[in-house]
Amino acid sequence: MSLLNRKRAAVIAAFLGGGALAGCALHHQGHMNSALASLNIAASDLGQATPDKSGHIAAALKYTQQAIDEVEAGMAYKIQTGSGATPD
Repeated sequence: MSLLNRKRAAVIAAFLGGGALAGCALHHQGHMNSALASLNIAASDLGQATPDKSGHIAAALKYTQQAIDEVEAGMAYKIQTGSGATPD
């Protein structure tokens, strides 16, 4: 599998995984779900960008994935703790 296809597969897996998590928490975490969807779109777009940008595309994709991970962790925390202090 080529590097580009592996990146695409990773983006799709992240999107699907994020979508599954977000679907469980959508009712209570509207803004987080919206942020997660936007980040997944950004990751997908970055994965399709021409990689010849002195490593900036790869760095942006790395940081976007880190942001996705943080949003998912925040959503999971709210689900696990049942925290109702904030709407999202």
